[in-house]
Amino acid sequence: MENNGVNNQNLTYSQGPSNQQANAQPARAVVYDTMPMKNNNMAIVGLIIGIFSLLGCWIPVWNLILSIAGIICSAVGLARKQRSGMAIGGLAASIIALLISIVITFIYLAVALA
Repeated sequence: MENNGVNNQNLTYSQGPSNQQANAQPARAVVYDTMPMKNNNMAIVGLIIGIFSLLGCWIPVWNLILSIAGIICSAVGLARKQRSGMAIGGLAASIIALLISIVITFIYLAVALA
């Protein structure tokens, strides 16, 4: 057999259009993360109640109830989802409103009894 300087093992044969299709990569679909986040509803309720209790801290008895409800809702929201900013904010607002409300309640009672 004559070799003629050609190595038969390294020859590649073009198969036409099918060779191009085999090397072409399919188009990739762009997928965005569209899963809705789970809401921490108790943290949201605790924050709203905490804000309302800060706004209404001049009402003596009603604000005590509202502040305690805000503390409870925020604590439940904090227990359900760790490190929720809304739950921490609601808890802080409710505690501050509770302290202010206790002071104002004592002031109202001192004025009423004097």
